[in-house]
Amino acid sequence: MSAARLAPYPPLTGSEPCRQPDADPEWWFSEDADDLAVARGLCQGCPARAKCLAWALDNPKFTQHGIWAATDPKRRTQLRREFAIGQETKS
Repeated sequence: MSAARLAPYPPLTGSEPCRQPDADPEWWFSEDADDLAVARGLCQGCPARAKCLAWALDNPKFTQHGIWAATDPKRRTQLRREFAIGQETKS
């Protein structure tokens, strides 16, 4: 059995919505539902979204909070469970 490979942190170009000067970094980690909705919406069209999601799913220790690739912690937990079940059926 080989060791699991973790997705690398996505290379960022500066074109990502979360890296724009008018984007408040707090939107992605806010307790306010409106802020979180803005963050999710901005993530939807992000060119790094798939790689960001892969990294967030592989690194739960670092993504326990906030919006990553338009997902919240609850959704990422669901996705990890779904992927784990899919891996079990392949074995």
